[in-house]
Amino acid sequence: MKELASRPENKARRREIASRPEIKAKKKEYRDRPEAKAKRKEYASRPEAKAKKKEYRDRPEAKANAKERRDRPEIKAKAKERQSRPEIKAKAKERQSRPEIKAKAKEKRDRPEIKAKTKERNRKYYQRPENMAKAKEIRDRPENRAKAREEYYKIRLKILQYYSKRLSNSNIPCCHCCGLNSHLDFLSLDHIAGKKEMDSEYELKKLGYSSKLSSAMLFKFLIDNNCPDGFQILCTNCNSAKGYPRNNNECPMIN
Repeated sequence: MKELASRPENKARRREIASRPEIKAKKKEYRDRPEAKAKRKEYASRPEAKAKKKEYRDRPEAKANAKERRDRPEIKAKAKERQSRPEIKAKAKERQSRPEIKAKAKEKRDRPEIKAKTKERNRKYYQRPENMAKAKEIRDRPENRAKAREEYYKIRLKILQYYSKRLSNSNIPCCHCCGLNSHLDFLSLDHIAGKKEMDSEYELKKLGYSSKLSSAMLFKFLIDNNCPDGFQILCTNCNSAKGYPRNNNECPMIN
């Protein structure tokens, strides 16, 4: 009996019968009965059924089939239409707001392999020409440029205050060398050991420091890492004088 059922011609005949509209309608009518739904739900909740389903889904061919099905235009359109329904949106929002779901999602996001995967995916996404052009267009809008500039000055002030307080014991941002504090625009962030030399400092490298960071990204790096050691506040004069080779990375004002 089993041998007869497995013959190609018999399989083809069963598929042909199953694809008939009247057979499909009959099957759907049966599946939609409350007792049939309850029976399927009861069976699906059994541990052995869950294990069997997971074992099937984990097969390479099952994964490939599922991906091929998801990628079909009609399936994508159907999924998009379903997700846009108000009741589905409300249900998804309610589920995502549950404490256990939030904790589970956060635990998953914080895994090193997930973080690395997300970072790489985002990098590839933002490096696409169309996305780079769109991001540039958004950044260049007058209101966004003004907002970014305002945020930049806020972060800069916070860093000037932090290092001045810690290294110079001053509540007012000041130069750690000559003490100048008349105007914020005269002050700048200084790399104590030298900008490029600090690339080789293990503790900073571990945090993600690089001499290639722009001013805005460097300020973000400092804020995100609680203003690590290795930096100080100098005025423009002291910072420039310190940079001359003959001064051996020290401001002559100190001597």
